[in-house]
Formats: sequence, C-alpha cells, structure tokens
Amino acid sequence: MMVAMAEPWRHPDTGTYYLRRQIPKPLRDEFGGRQLWKKSLETKDPGEARRVFTAANAELEARFSAARTAIAERSAGKKLTATQAEAALTRASALHRGSRLDRFPALSNVYWAEEAAASKLGGARVSLFNDPSPAGFAAMDPSHLPGDVWLRVVRTRPRNEVLFMAEHMIAWIHGDFRSEGSGFGDIVRSSDNDWSLTEAVTVAIEREQADLRSLIASPFRPTETRLRPNMLLGELLTEWRNKTPAPGQQGAHETGTTVEDFIDFAGDMPVAQISGDHLYNFRDAVASLPKAMPLAYRALTFNARMAACRELRGPKVAPASVKRRVGHLQALLTHAFYNRWIEANSGTGIRIEGYSKNTGGRRPFLDDELTQLFASDLFLRPKEWSERRDSVGDLTLAWLFLLGLTNGARIEEIGQTEIANVKRDGGVLYLDLGIDAVVKNETSRRMIPIHNLVLALGFENYVEALKSDGQTRLFPDLRPNKFNKLCQAASRVGNRLIDKVVSKDPRIAFHSLRHNFKDLARDVPIEKYIVEQIMGHAGITAGDKYGIGASLKTLKRELDRVTFEMVDWTAVRAAFATVDWNKSVSRRS
Repeated sequence: MMVAMAEPWRHPDTGTYYLRRQIPKPLRDEFGGRQLWKKSLETKDPGEARRVFTAANAELEARFSAARTAIAERSAGKKLTATQAEAALTRASALHRGSRLDRFPALSNVYWAEEAAASKLGGARVSLFNDPSPAGFAAMDPSHLPGDVWLRVVRTRPRNEVLFMAEHMIAWIHGDFRSEGSGFGDIVRSSDNDWSLTEAVTVAIEREQADLRSLIASPFRPTETRLRPNMLLGELLTEWRNKTPAPGQQGAHETGTTVEDFIDFAGDMPVAQISGDHLYNFRDAVASLPKAMPLAYRALTFNARMAACRELRGPKVAPASVKRRVGHLQALLTHAFYNRWIEANSGTGIRIEGYSKNTGGRRPFLDDELTQLFASDLFLRPKEWSERRDSVGDLTLAWLFLLGLTNGARIEEIGQTEIANVKRDGGVLYLDLGIDAVVKNETSRRMIPIHNLVLALGFENYVEALKSDGQTRLFPDLRPNKFNKLCQAASRVGNRLIDKVVSKDPRIAFHSLRHNFKDLARDVPIEKYIVEQIMGHAGITAGDKYGIGASLKTLKRELDRVTFEMVDWTAVRAAFATVDWNKSVSRRS
C-alpha cells in the first residue's frame, strides 16, 4: 500500500504545488477507477502550500474513510438473495457493451465454462458465436446453441460438478477479468453465494436463448428501406450525438447516463421494439428512487440502485427530474422517427405525475427580498471579501449579482466574458456576447450595455485593474467544470448566499434576477422589442426577424431608465468607494 506523501508536491514546470497521492487499490472503484489523486493547491508559495496541504490531505483522508465504510457495508457477509445475484450479473454484463452481443452477455461469456464442463462430460459439443451479424444469427442451428452444455450440466449433474463448471462465470461476475486487473471486492465468496450466482446465470442463459431463437426464426433481410429494425439504443445514442447541430456536452452526458440506466432496466433491445410500456415502466422506476441517496449507491447499475434504495425513506425524485430523464429517451426516439429509422414514435404523450411547467419553477425576488440581498455584507462590507482559492471569490460574486440584476443576463453569459469583449462604442461601455461566446441560442448573441448604477460602483476601474494584472477574463477565478461550464460553482455559492440572507424558498435563485429585470423593465415601461434585445429573447412574429435591432445608445438610454429603487445604491456606492481594485485583483491572482 502506498504511503501518503508528507509534503506538497511541486510541479517541475509550473512551480505550482499539488496534493498528490496514490489511491489505495481496494478503494479505486469508489473513485471511478482512478489510481492517482491529484489536486492543485493553487499556490506557488511553499509556506502557503504546506498550510493548504494539511486541510486538503485531511479532506482526502475523510473521503478514503467514507469509501472504506461504503465498501464494508456492501461487503457484509450476508448470503446473496436472488435479486442481489441478478444485480451482480447485470453489473458484469454492463461492462461488456459495445457490440451486437450486448443482448447476450451470458451466452457470449459462457464458452469457457462449457469447455470446462465438456472435459467432464466427454464428447459434449460446445457452440459459440462465430458471426454476431444478423446473417450469422440466421445461420445458427437452434438445436445447438451457446448455453446448451451449461443447461445440461445444471439439470443433470450434482452441485459440486455444476460449481466446477460455473467457476469461470462466477469469476466474471466478481469482475476478475476486468482490464483494471482487480475484482469488485463487494461480494463474499462462499458456496452458497457461488450457487446463487450460478442460478442467476442459468436464468439469464434461458432468457437469452429464447431471445436468440426468436432472432434465428426471424432473420434480418436487407431491403432498401430506411427502417433500421436492429438498431440498438446505444447505436441510436451515437447517431444522436453526431447530429448537426450537435447536442451540448452536459446534455449528451446526461442522456448517455439515462440510456445506460434504461438498458440495465429493460434490456438493450432494438429501438423499434421499445414500446410505451417500456417507457412508462421506466418512468415509474425512476420516480420510485429517493431524492437523496448515498454516493456509493449512485455508482451502482440502475437495477442494483433500485434494490439498494428500496428501504430508504424520505422524499422521492422530483417530477421535473423524472420528466428530464424520460425526455432524454423521447429525444432519441424522436430523432430516430424523424430519420425514419423507426415506423412509430412510442415516446410521444408520456405523462409525468405531478409535473407541470410551473412546478418548482422560478419566481422573481420580492422588492423586500432584493433589499435584503443587496444590503448583505457582500455589498456593504467589501473589506471582508474572501477570495477562496477552491471556489468563486466574493469579488466575482458581487459583480455577478450586480450585472445580473441590472441587465438580466444569464450567469453563464456574464461569467464567460473575456476582457477583450468589454468594449466601448460611442461612449457606451458594453459586454459583447458575439461570435466567440457560448450562448443558449443564436438570439443570445448580443451587446449588453453596462448600467450607470454599475459604472458608478467602479466597474471600469475593476476592468483596468484586471488588464494591469495581465488577466484575460472578466472573472479569472471561475473555472470550467467537466462540461466546460464556468459558472456552476458561482451559481451554487450565489444560491447559498440567497438561502442565508434572503430565503430558503427553492423558487428563488440567481436566475430569478432575470425575471426581476424583465418585470421592472415592463413597469418603466420599456418597449418589448428593446427588453427582448437586451435579454437575448427571440421575437415571435415575422416582423421581429427584420432589421438588426435598436442601437447601443438606444439600449443604454432605455436600460438606465430602470432604477431598481428597492436597492440602497447610496450605501453600496459608499462601500465600493473604499475598494482598491488593483489590490483586490492582485490578491485574487
């Protein structure tokens, strides 16, 4: 076992210090198979690194401890139930996806077990998949299939001989043949447990043989039709990901996760065979899961996760989450239908109990709530700003809230802004969400003037301080997540602030400022087309599609008419006047 490093590790090229430790081999499955834990300490100063290292190392030790506890709980020496044995087989099967044999995980892995049995039986003929194509299936002899020897041994031989044959499949279920080189380690080896796994394999072989015989009886015959009756859901997922325009990274990832869960739940059947019953049953299964569950459960396959959560109490998954998961499958089926790969779209009309577009939706802040928010220490005590190195700093958070309130932009739109895109035209300072910006849709590409209220707080001085510090982004402490989204952490921290100083009402969040801006602009009133242009909303009439919109000067003039009187701007200006922007920016670097 590797011993934890006693000191921070310094990168030889960058000089940045890291916490760098080997993950103990038995715990690697709990960390996604990773062997090495490496986390930047965000400093090049050795003294600061040692200080930060202590907390980071303690946090990692806590994660190791939690992983050991989760494994120990799963590895309790109980006799496997039939459901647990089936879940273990399903997990092993899920690791062997990627070919036409995905539908036959037991039959495609039983060959070596049958070879072992043949040596005992003498003369037993073992069959295997030589050609996993539709034509290969059609050429198979239904009286001599993979799994026949297994079933013969199970039905005619004593238990000890059955277990001798089953050893290969038992080891496969335990994960002993994985490329990582180590088993799962969460199933205790015992005669009773081996027998439970053997029985689960037998049930799977009988089921897969029935499916295989059906394929042999109804062989695929090539035609000129566009229909793709043998397209599996995994293949459809690949086609959908490669469509134009391509789906976003996060949407593609979440859809892939839903597909894995659906295949585990219903089987990797051809898309054309997916019925409304499959989708409704999956809907109900998703809705039965708890809203919160241990992290270890989330790593389980879907059926195993349902089994593990059966006894958990508490609120169930929100209808909006169920809608999103079913919606992933509906999007795939719609894509297949529009390309005429399937004759009918079974995904239409799936109802979600308790869901409506307004369920759990956002609402604007009330005036008193905005007063509370902008009277908090974040805006009135800038000398107490904290610049956390592992999250968004208070300096960034304050500007995000101020910009979000005064122009209604989405947090990701503001957060991604490059300094080069803070521009001036005809005396108007504005943010240019142009061709380089990652936006929700094409109408979101726009120029957003900076409100006079924000300029009065020293926004231009802040921008100049960033330039002097050599920064290229308006908020350099925002770091992208795995989907290349910059503001996930900022949104989370901002919503925690709202919970702390305003209300824990789940309907109000940073995005509520967008609703407030639109309502306040209507109250002024400002022309609808100008509000939509500032906010990046698409027009809905044919006339809305003509012209390039109002000029920057017009947008600026109208924007400044919204005064946000519920905020004590005098107090905020007095507080921001005490900020040395050069020092604040350099302290964050």
